[in-house]
Amino acid sequence: MKKRVFTHDKKAHIWEKMCGWNGIWFHLAGIIAIVWFLIRVVPKPQRAQYPCQQVAMSLSLGYIAFWSILFAGLAVWLRNARTKFAKIIPTVFAGFIVVFTITGAVFATNYFQGDEPAAVSWDPIPKQPMGVGTGVNPGRVVWVWNPNATEKDLSGYWWEQGNNNQDVIDQMFSIGVKQLTGTSNDSDAWNAIFCYFNQVHGNGDVSYQSGEKITIKVNLNAALNGVGNPYVQEDNDRDASPYVIKALLRQLVNVAGIAQEDITLFDASRPMANWFYDRVYYETYPADPLIEEFSQIHYVDSIGGADGRELVVPSSTKMYFSDGVVRTLPTCVVDAKYIINIPLLKRHIINNGVTLSGKNFFGSFIEPVFNIHPYLISGMTMGEPAPQVDLFAYEHLGEKTLLYLGDGTYGTKVDHSTIAKFLMYPFIDDWTNSLFFSEDPVAIDSVMFDFLLTEGTNPIEGSQNYLHQAAVPTPNVYDPEHDGNYLSASLGVHEHWDRTVDIFSSDRYSGLAGNGIDFRTSGEEFVRPGVVFTTPLEKHLYLFGSDRGAFPVSLIIGKIDVEAQVNGVSGVVQKIEFYKDNTLQFTDTDAPYVWSWKTVSLFKHKIHAIAYYDEMNITSSQITVWKLF
Repeated sequence: MKKRVFTHDKKAHIWEKMCGWNGIWFHLAGIIAIVWFLIRVVPKPQRAQYPCQQVAMSLSLGYIAFWSILFAGLAVWLRNARTKFAKIIPTVFAGFIVVFTITGAVFATNYFQGDEPAAVSWDPIPKQPMGVGTGVNPGRVVWVWNPNATEKDLSGYWWEQGNNNQDVIDQMFSIGVKQLTGTSNDSDAWNAIFCYFNQVHGNGDVSYQSGEKITIKVNLNAALNGVGNPYVQEDNDRDASPYVIKALLRQLVNVAGIAQEDITLFDASRPMANWFYDRVYYETYPADPLIEEFSQIHYVDSIGGADGRELVVPSSTKMYFSDGVVRTLPTCVVDAKYIINIPLLKRHIINNGVTLSGKNFFGSFIEPVFNIHPYLISGMTMGEPAPQVDLFAYEHLGEKTLLYLGDGTYGTKVDHSTIAKFLMYPFIDDWTNSLFFSEDPVAIDSVMFDFLLTEGTNPIEGSQNYLHQAAVPTPNVYDPEHDGNYLSASLGVHEHWDRTVDIFSSDRYSGLAGNGIDFRTSGEEFVRPGVVFTTPLEKHLYLFGSDRGAFPVSLIIGKIDVEAQVNGVSGVVQKIEFYKDNTLQFTDTDAPYVWSWKTVSLFKHKIHAIAYYDEMNITSSQITVWKLF
């Protein structure tokens, strides 16, 4: 009896608190967070990426957790309820709150679907090249992988110094340019790259000449205009890596001998935040004392509102897209003799597409980018014109591009900003730690596309349409100079790889003998076996077993089948053990390895998989998830 009285008094005390001012503020904060998230995100779902909406989502989750505890505490009341109607009221109310809050996140994952259907699984036919390769070695793409380029377990934001190894990235860059050109040292590699460019453009067999301008297009697409002070904004969204940019600048300045004042870094559509600028500008940042390394480089952005940042200046030169949209080029592009395009290994939120070399050029003109999106969407239907081809073909963009450098140190799988570890071999639940090098825009985007597709990011078939169009252009369509001379020649070679061939083998593609992509690799010595969770994935929302896409945390609502697989093991896998909070839940001896998590659970848990293989070896993996019900 005493225990019942104490429990009753404790509940009464909690209820009294919740009815007081503290409780009122708690409910107001929770309700306002939910309403604010929905009001802002439903009309424009990409706002779910804004820092304020990330906070609102977190508050909403906390409010859901409160009501979950409350409903669990009402179990006794439910058992004593006299009518079915009384019993069902809390369940309906709980479901309403959960669905109401989650709706915004679901909208965000389905942003800008247009008229396209959801991603449909498709298997491209491998080794059927189309188009004609370009470059010193035509159609060559070099993939350099080194898992030591980044820290597997991040401390702070991905771009912080402790999470990136500049020395390793510098080494990867050296390997890449030498393999691209087939030379034995970095100096000869750059000489070959410049000489090839000048030969193709009718300038003779000459290398870089003093005073010639080089402009580098970086991808800062996740930087936010108009949200507070964009220069001091810090978040974990994926933008250009300052460490990859620094490796490139060290090559251009210290190896190729190019004066800093002749080099421009730019994104005409976005601000260049301090976190990026400082880590390129200084030799090491943070440091005491700070030592300037690239102080004479021109840093050009859309605002020019911070120290060292120059406002992008429009020229009188126009570019004409095939759908009739006209855009103005900045002077830093028009005045340059050479351009270096640095795409990121990223999916995109528009119609399950990709944002690689072609999309990276979208930030190369003065006017807003969003007016190009209707053309981008229509260009994701096979056989239709695509804006990326206009950009590749334009005399001041693709035609000026000296090198395509794919930054895959961190990849994204569900959108253009949320970094994610890749499960496929050889990454095995680690960051992609990759660099890609090519002089062929179609070939490098084809290879990076295949990495995304193989990982299971599900870009739709139409998202590769621009590669078909660039490899074999539709006649009388593309005239970005508006001079009556339509693109007729192939811009590069497109091909899909053969997944049955080892990923480090040049036979993954057709190669020179088959007039396909000449695929070269580095990093096989770092391969290790590992076990990975295929369900659930980190920072995804699962609603009764269904993956609803990216989310600030790994959140599971309802039951789920936890699935794991072992990669990089050539022998026999004996079993996989599944643990929750260090307690064994299930052992599976046959693939697919699955544990059905059906028990009601609340709050934060660690799930752990241990794989036993080749009789004596083990490998393990662990993720943290939140679970409701």
